[in-house]
Amino acid sequence: MHGLQRTLALVASFFLATTGTAIAEAETFKDWQVICEPDVPCRMVQTIVQTELQRPILQIRVFDDGSPTMLLTFPLGILLSPGWQYQIDGGRATRVPFELCNLDGCHAGLPLSKALLTKLKRGNTFKVTFWDAESTAVNPEISLAGFTKAFGVLKP
Repeated sequence: MHGLQRTLALVASFFLATTGTAIAEAETFKDWQVICEPDVPCRMVQTIVQTELQRPILQIRVFDDGSPTMLLTFPLGILLSPGWQYQIDGGRATRVPFELCNLDGCHAGLPLSKALLTKLKRGNTFKVTFWDAESTAVNPEISLAGFTKAFGVLKP
């Protein structure tokens, strides 16, 4: 599966996983949590919360079913046309389009190539930039502490 199809499949599997009655097993690796549920691939999760309003502004999930993928969920009401971008430890910014929005937010899938996965494992910070409805940049920083160990637990 590629691009939008893969993102749709990941969003659907996540939705089904969160609406089931099975109890999830969770393990924490510094700033990342690995959640495993019966019949659903394990996933790494980190949620960034806006301090002032105590609301989530970004959720990052990483899956590895043989093709490692990062799925990012942004809040509704953001500018979609500029897409979003990421940087690892102040490196070159890479712009990525949004793929779809639903009631849970706006989603973007990011295939994790070997090179990108290596940078994430060696890095300290994954900085994301997106723009709110007033064209103001929102810059959450995702800690990569524990990323390598958490990723090692995921089984394709």
